[in-house]
Amino acid sequence: MRPINLLPPEISERSKARRKVFLGILGAIGFIAVLVLATFWLSGQASQAEDELAAQQQDNQRLQAEINQLDGARQLRSNYQSGVARLQLALATDVAWGRLLNDLGRIINQNAWLSTFSAQSSPPTETDFSFGSLTVSGTAFWYEDASSWLRVLDSSYWPAVGAGWVSSATVAEIEQIPVVSFNSAAVLTSAALSTRMIDLIPEVPE
Repeated sequence: MRPINLLPPEISERSKARRKVFLGILGAIGFIAVLVLATFWLSGQASQAEDELAAQQQDNQRLQAEINQLDGARQLRSNYQSGVARLQLALATDVAWGRLLNDLGRIINQNAWLSTFSAQSSPPTETDFSFGSLTVSGTAFWYEDASSWLRVLDSSYWPAVGAGWVSSATVAEIEQIPVVSFNSAAVLTSAALSTRMIDLIPEVPE
């Protein structure tokens, strides 16, 4: 059988309106609840982000303090490197004179002797690659002995000097004995330089 509604139509309409209002109120309450939950969640995320930012700022402050403490070390290293550079520049033409003279006495011909010796160091240039020069005057028993001295100046026995030449050679007498007086010159090579101080300079790691 089909149900028969005995209530007046006005009561039915009011009942439907109340249900709609009730459902609207429930929807509004649900929407507000969602908003409240979203607000709490976003507030928690913002609080976490603020905590992370504060922690990062503390780390940055700590790192900056460590960097500030290292400023003195960096300045000390910079001063050290500047001093090393000045020392290396000053020693760039430092000749090992003791070794040079010791080699001279070791290799000189037994039939010749030196009367004067002069040497000086100088930095190389674009046209002159030597590190200084030396001049020697001496006496030999004869031309062959003076020639042997010239060969010494250009030999591997004395690598500290090179490009040697005899500028003059004249015959003289010593107690009626004929001898040859000669003047010679040569340049100083890089083998004449001393690295004793440079080798002692310690290297500071980065």
